Amino acid sequence: MSYKLLALDVDGTILMSNHTLSKVTLQAITELTSKGVYVTLATGRAYPSAKTMAKQFQIRVPLVSHDGAYVADPLTDQVLFVKRIPSETAARISEVLVEYGLDVMLLHESYAVTNKSWKWRDLFPLLNPSALRQLWKNLYPLKIMASCQVVDYVRENDVSIPKIFVMGEPERLAAARRDIAWADLKGIRVTASGNHNLEILPDGVSKATGLAVLSERLDIAPEQIVAVGDNYNDVEMLQFAGMGVAMGNAPDEVKKLARQVTDTNDQHGVAAVIRKFFPTG
Repeated sequence: MSYKLLALDVDGTILMSNHTLSKVTLQAITELTSKGVYVTLATGRAYPSAKTMAKQFQIRVPLVSHDGAYVADPLTDQVLFVKRIPSETAARISEVLVEYGLDVMLLHESYAVTNKSWKWRDLFPLLNPSALRQLWKNLYPLKIMASCQVVDYVRENDVSIPKIFVMGEPERLAAARRDIAWADLKGIRVTASGNHNLEILPDGVSKATGLAVLSERLDIAPEQIVAVGDNYNDVEMLQFAGMGVAMGNAPDEVKKLARQVTDTNDQHGVAAVIRKFFPTG
């Protein structure tokens, strides 16, 4: 099979466990894009963050961001697809999350609203100041309204968003997830990219649906796509692509649902995928 598109998750896939980008991975991806092979990012991050990272790899095709709820061209910012959580639904979800003392971030495509004052030094104490600045630039190159009363803000400003990102202790996350399910809120789905977070999206949205929008735009069949990811929010994408590859650091359940497994993110698993499925010569 001759593959024409490589779709890459970011955190836990492109980035190492210390949230930095290795020279090996950077070189492998940029060499692939320089040869004219289509490469995209399929990430849970907000669009501005995905766009900033795409520049490093010289990616010139639309990006799948917000876990598939927002697909746009990084060169023109043309939106190919967007689906949002309605304002009142977002407010009701936020009420539950705040009650459980969770850290909530409402991710619009141009700004974020959060109830927490994020301190990267507390989250990543092993990173030096330079690495922390780069991490902040890559993660959130968008306006952040922190320490905000998110429920009031959503209702007062009629905010509808592609995604809600939540962090906290697994027990509290599980309890909040049950309450959200019991509330029987229509038009949403809940997934996760780790044990300490939840990702709440519009119903019917996943990285696979975003990749479907992109593949139609590029006239590429799913069978011609290699997709690489490391967590539960990648499963639909791995099954949509002709070759779905799980990272070596992925949970066992995700590995079982992928067609192949590569090395871990700290062992440059993405570079190994590129060597195997996009050989030179």
